[in-house]
Amino acid sequence: ISKATLNEYSEKVEAIASKLVNHVNDPQVSEKDFERSFVEGNPSEIEEKNLSPLSSGLRRRPVPTSSTEERAHELAETDNASPVKLDASAHAHIEKHRMLQEDLTDEMVVLAKQLKESSLMMSQSLQNTEKILDSTEKAIEHSLASTGRANVRATAIYSESSKTSCLTWLVMFVMTCVFVMVILLIRVT
Repeated sequence: ISKATLNEYSEKVEAIASKLVNHVNDPQVSEKDFERSFVEGNPSEIEEKNLSPLSSGLRRRPVPTSSTEERAHELAETDNASPVKLDASAHAHIEKHRMLQEDLTDEMVVLAKQLKESSLMMSQSLQNTEKILDSTEKAIEHSLASTGRANVRATAIYSESSKTSCLTWLVMFVMTCVFVMVILLIRVT
């Protein structure tokens, strides 16, 4: 590449860069106006406009004062504006990743179905367990009520038996006394 061509291209790049900086610094200019002026503008005119304010005659590179995030956003905007040309290996790589992404998506769908089925089974199991616990609770309440009634009856029987036991002991004592008297009567006579 000859020096003249290289200088011409570098001047065009600097002109475009200065327009970009002016566009970023002047938010009042719309993108359509900027694109129209860029397309209609002659690079030599742009060059003369940008170089005229310089007093030393040296070219000055404009340094954007925006942060790195804004630069990344500008790069993303410029990347979206121009189509990217890819070779066959890049397309194959993209296709490979797309297929991998589709496989992962399919696998995630299958896993989601399995998760849903297992959660439904767990829900059904919990409902069955709840029914069993309810029936067990009813059985325990019935058993406690029966035990309570049996305790009341046993207490009543025990109190009756204590009364009867005293009577039984008294009757046995009287019978023993009668027996001893009968034996004494038989000996004496």
